[in-house]
Amino acid sequence: MDIITLTSDLGTQTHYAAALQGILYTLSPHSRVVNISHQIHNFDVMEAAFVVKHAYPSFPKGTIHVIAVDPNYGEHATGVIMYCDEQYFIAPDNGVCSLIATNREKICFLIDEKMLSQHFPKSFRSAQVLAPAAAFLANGGKITEIATTAEIKELFWGEPIVKNHALRGKIIHIDTFGNAITNIDKQLFLEIKKEKSFEIFLRNIRLRRIVSTYSDVGKGDALAIFGSHGYLEIAMRESSAADLLGLKVHDMITLEFKDALL
Repeated sequence: MDIITLTSDLGTQTHYAAALQGILYTLSPHSRVVNISHQIHNFDVMEAAFVVKHAYPSFPKGTIHVIAVDPNYGEHATGVIMYCDEQYFIAPDNGVCSLIATNREKICFLIDEKMLSQHFPKSFRSAQVLAPAAAFLANGGKITEIATTAEIKELFWGEPIVKNHALRGKIIHIDTFGNAITNIDKQLFLEIKKEKSFEIFLRNIRLRRIVSTYSDVGKGDALAIFGSHGYLEIAMRESSAADLLGLKVHDMITLEFKDALL
């Protein structure tokens, strides 16, 4: 049974997400449709990419992922298909695929206009193009029958900067618990830290250690921790760091290092 996942900013209070599922089941009845999330903030390509990037490795080879967020198609009026890690990603040409495949080999295709369904208005391009393309692949069709190889729009997460005994990064995602996830990964942190002490600066927050579990601090206390995804995140035990500390995506974070005293 083929698996098709859906990630969108359509929400669950309207008919849009359900319509996409219905189209997929109509066009590919044998497929299993899995909703990753329909609660992506409107037009937030980075959030969609983060969610799919960390969800897709759990799915089997051949899974088809539809990412229906921010239909700003630019030059590519239909959409694109990306083949990466033996899985398929179907999305607008808005950079979301490039973020998902950062540092990974990929092959990209532009979906042919013949895949456009006339049953839906252009304003609902996910139903008009993305869902039919996903169903076509799930039914055993070949990419080359509906798409041609093409360059896609490239977006970048942004790399942390190391300068003057400091590591500077930024928040790239706020999860549903209000945890602020940064682009600083554990490996880079350990390479710089070695035997040095450090202090974390983020807005008016000052932290001098990275904990192993949330229970290492008291309820409502701020903390720094490396999450399961391997990135440094700023959180609060049993509270939302984003809400209570006013944290937002793209906020800068700085780690300052000092050599240990001899």
